[in-house]
Amino acid sequence: MNITQLQYLISAANYGTFTKAASVHHLTVPTISQSVRQLEDELDTVIFHRTKKGITPTKEGQLILQHSVSILKSVEIMKRELSLLKEESSENIIISTIPGMVPQVVQTTIEFAKRYPLLNVQMLEGDTETVQSHVNEGYASMGLVSYSSEQQKDASFDWMPLIQGKAVLIVNKNSSLRFLNAVTAEDLRNEKEIPLR
Repeated sequence: MNITQLQYLISAANYGTFTKAASVHHLTVPTISQSVRQLEDELDTVIFHRTKKGITPTKEGQLILQHSVSILKSVEIMKRELSLLKEESSENIIISTIPGMVPQVVQTTIEFAKRYPLLNVQMLEGDTETVQSHVNEGYASMGLVSYSSEQQKDASFDWMPLIQGKAVLIVNKNSSLRFLNAVTAEDLRNEKEIPLR
């Protein structure tokens, strides 16, 4: 007995014919019929009365259908809970960057994805003002912008030089990354949601 057989069984009972169940599952009638026959053999009981007009569950078949519905509902609940558990155990990092920095960030992002499969790294592109806005509002975990020493630094960020005189990493003042002189892959993996100010 397997989940697919139970799905075919319930479809056949719902539609009252193997023909309609086969059509819904894009299978042949003999495939559905054989699946039900295998269940009947395994459970040593007749599940359906078969007539030229269709099928109807036997008394035993009604009991089997009740349990089959319950089993399939339990499987769906299990799948939903597993999906939620996977979502909870994954981390999200959003990097906002100016277009010129994308090539440098893409390879690192790919390496993160391979090394930390539960780490979801997303990238956003925008001009310097947009990147700063993303970080300032807590929408992005960090931002990469170009910067030269002649530009005035916005005091609401911590600025970390990446490429001297060309690029800096900016992080929200609430980020734990602000205390680091350099940011590693492990630091990013451990980065949690940035609280809004």
